[in-house]
Amino acid sequence: MKKNKIIVGSRASELALTQTRWVIQCLKEKFPHIDFEIVEIKTIGDKILDKTLDKIGGKGLFVKEIEAALLQGEIDMAVHSMKDVPTEMTQDLMIGAITVREDIRDVLISKNGLKIAELPLGARIGTSSLRRAAQLLNFRPDLQIEPIRGNIATRMKKIEQLDLDGVILAAAGILRMGWDDRITEYLSTDICIPAVGQGALGIQVRSGDQETMELVRTINDPEVAFCVNAERSFMRELKGGCHVPIGAYAWMEGDNLRMKTVVSAPDGKEQIKLEEASHPKDGEILGINMAVKSLKEGAQEILTRIEVGE
Repeated sequence: MKKNKIIVGSRASELALTQTRWVIQCLKEKFPHIDFEIVEIKTIGDKILDKTLDKIGGKGLFVKEIEAALLQGEIDMAVHSMKDVPTEMTQDLMIGAITVREDIRDVLISKNGLKIAELPLGARIGTSSLRRAAQLLNFRPDLQIEPIRGNIATRMKKIEQLDLDGVILAAAGILRMGWDDRITEYLSTDICIPAVGQGALGIQVRSGDQETMELVRTINDPEVAFCVNAERSFMRELKGGCHVPIGAYAWMEGDNLRMKTVVSAPDGKEQIKLEEASHPKDGEILGINMAVKSLKEGAQEILTRIEVGE
């Protein structure tokens, strides 16, 4: 390996930096002679906190500025949460590795230690995600959903600040921060199918940078990559972003790759749920086929209604 220094781009949040440092530690174990420097980059999603994600553009809100720095050669690689990475990417950039995956589930952090089924009638729950809100309303139509933004610590503080009964967050971030003692309940995927790529980290590099590519490939987890790519193909085929309540979760079961998917109306009253399996190497085809089947079974009507703003 000729390079002796790698510049790594990261969002500036505490969680993003924790994740980036973990990736660097994994690489440092394999390449102790290389120095790594982190460059913190503020993204649109980090700057605009008074609007929900679907109102400020949806795709690429947490990666656009980082990708620009990568394209301009200001950084050599970037660490992203895979759920933030749009399914369409410029051909000059690529995901060089997807790392081992943290817990994929969503979690409830509640004020009084009550689980989702135990919350009082009309309980107020904070979430920044249309996907979570829609699936929660399907399970408990009486819940009042309150939109909240900000980093994990900020969102947890909203319980007190806004007198909420609880907030829903991704387990992965809480666990990576070492705050698992705050979790009241891990939500079953029967209640809440996670976001595409949730719990997985992706390392983005320039397509022509063979040396950095070879370096990051050493921490790629092929099994996780198969699963995440299957989920992303489902989302790509549906042309969905964070303005659409879509969830997909793929996992290995024996020699098969299984996947659960959901397309939901924002109020949760209508949901198209599927579960199917394939050979791991056919995961992307599985994702496409499940998207096509979802559209035929009613997802097209849901997406059209969302598009026209009903």
